[in-house]
Amino acid sequence: MQPTREILWNIGPTTRMWMYILAAVTTAVFVYGIYRRYRIWRTGRPGPALTDIAARLKRVRLHAFAQIKVARAPAAWISHAGLLWGFIVLFIGTCLVAIQHYGILDFLYGDFYLAFSFTLDLFGLLFILGILIALGRRLIARRYRPPTRWPDIAILLLMLFIAVTGFAIEAYRIVAQREISSFETVSFVGWQTAGMIEGTGVTTTVAEQRHFIVWWVHMIAVYLFLGLIPFTKLLHLFTAPLSIFLTDETPTGRLVPLSMEEVEETGKFGVDQAADFTRRQLISFDACTECGRCQAACPAHATGKPLSPMKVVLDLQQGAGSPESLHGRTIQPETLWSCTTCRACVEECPVLIDHLSAIVDMRRHLVGEGRIRGPEQTALRNIGSTGNPWGLPNDERMDWAKDLDVPTVEDNPQPDVLLWVGCAGSFDRRNQQVTRAMVKVLHAAEVNFAVLGKHERCTGDPARRLGDEFTFQEAAMRNVELLGGVKCKSIVTACAHCFNTLKNEYPDFGGDYTVLHHTQFLRQLVDDGRLSLSTYDAGSIVFHDPCYVGRHNGEYVAPRHALDKGLCLPLPLLEADRAKESSFCCGAGGGRMWAEEDIGSRVNLERWEQLKSTGAKTVATACPYCMIMFDDAAKQDEASGVRVKDVAELIADACVRDDATTT
Repeated sequence: MQPTREILWNIGPTTRMWMYILAAVTTAVFVYGIYRRYRIWRTGRPGPALTDIAARLKRVRLHAFAQIKVARAPAAWISHAGLLWGFIVLFIGTCLVAIQHYGILDFLYGDFYLAFSFTLDLFGLLFILGILIALGRRLIARRYRPPTRWPDIAILLLMLFIAVTGFAIEAYRIVAQREISSFETVSFVGWQTAGMIEGTGVTTTVAEQRHFIVWWVHMIAVYLFLGLIPFTKLLHLFTAPLSIFLTDETPTGRLVPLSMEEVEETGKFGVDQAADFTRRQLISFDACTECGRCQAACPAHATGKPLSPMKVVLDLQQGAGSPESLHGRTIQPETLWSCTTCRACVEECPVLIDHLSAIVDMRRHLVGEGRIRGPEQTALRNIGSTGNPWGLPNDERMDWAKDLDVPTVEDNPQPDVLLWVGCAGSFDRRNQQVTRAMVKVLHAAEVNFAVLGKHERCTGDPARRLGDEFTFQEAAMRNVELLGGVKCKSIVTACAHCFNTLKNEYPDFGGDYTVLHHTQFLRQLVDDGRLSLSTYDAGSIVFHDPCYVGRHNGEYVAPRHALDKGLCLPLPLLEADRAKESSFCCGAGGGRMWAEEDIGSRVNLERWEQLKSTGAKTVATACPYCMIMFDDAAKQDEASGVRVKDVAELIADACVRDDATTT
């Protein structure tokens, strides 16, 4: 006799009838739940047509099945992998049993059956392991992430109950069929459990009775689980892969432009109701696994601000389908204004939810309704009137260059490099020193460069991040027209925000340029041997990754390479606990540079303590916003003796060339 087993053994016709009735009811509940969410998704605005299907499928493979972001935390990855693949394999196994039962195919016998039985036991065991780790992380370890919620605990306990009763059904069947089931040793969990049951003196008759009872309990639990999927966080089993598939592959530092024509037609500026989001965004909110990774990474939340990216998504999920305004009732303005747009939440999200775009979309509505006040409103007004958020006369834009040999595009109409100075580099006294250092390096490397001088204006980055799309687009179109008359090979800027905007957002307005962050250009100069540098002892150095160089543009190597190789550092470059992809924001992005930080502790001081704890004597950075925030922190902590320097300043200090006109 070939190894096999009877499908639905010990289950009579009446019981099977009730099984089908309950299956029909469960299916109806499940379909209704999915249809209910589908109707909500359909209320959203349609998005662009789907393109590059192969790339989308690859993202699903990497993020939904391999779970590469979850793998950053090994315990979480083991738990999720056990749950995911245990669920998938057990579901496939159930489908194969159904195919055999209904006579569609006849294959569950012989070696295939033995392999089938072993595989189901193995993945059933992994499923239980995943559940136990998940419970342990919530109940025993009491980790900040994931948060402990009793509905989640209940779901995990229900899944554990289903897995355990599944093995119990198998074990009681083996006990009852012991005379013909010697080949069932491949079902190693069921076989060992059957041995323990027999050790208690259970007879064949009792085993059959218990098998029947446990089978009923198990079936009801399975149907309950399936029926709950559309109404609980279990929905992410389906929406997470779907959301990952629908995620568009765009530059991470790019915000989707608001169509001014559409604003005029609809009278809507940004997102007021949930239906103002796109359908893909609404699906992504339903994909949230409530893991808490975004919340744990958020600098605003860590410093006591009223912002939790996870709560924002869950609130939007609950508010979806309602015609009421999201503002004030579902999402508070203080929550939206707390965001630094650092993108840490997006970087950490295992299902690729874009919290940042949703927050800026809602900020746009607040700005459109005139619900922005104080220093942020003043900065926006200044960008529109004077071309810089400080509101200083543009005639002062070149004051930093006094006594320097700095050619403008009028002097040098065809430079190899256009040095985009930026507003901070032009008007902020501390960052003027960075600009001067950059000029010294360019002269030392004999780079053919020029600046726009008094023609340069703000790129509009602060306006766009604050939600003032009108002001941003006016600035963008004006600058694109200006740059269209400049013949240069590349644009180099020391401003991380200008770098991101020129590189990732101006192409939407016809401005396609080769844009380099100054650390990328400095790395090129170092690698090409165009700089004569002395060994530079600045003591121990820790580098802070600016959000708009790192997470928004994926550049982590260039600044470290320029420092390490260019300066020939006698000591290794130090790294903070939170560095590179997990770097902690300085607190100035998203328009927060001009905001009053009167809730919780200051983000820049929190980051300063993190950097100082490395023992470094110099904090190196590569963004004018970071420079301002850390310079402020250093002044409040003079006793530490820790100083703040831009990468360009450190390279300039090491330049051997002595030229009085460039110092």
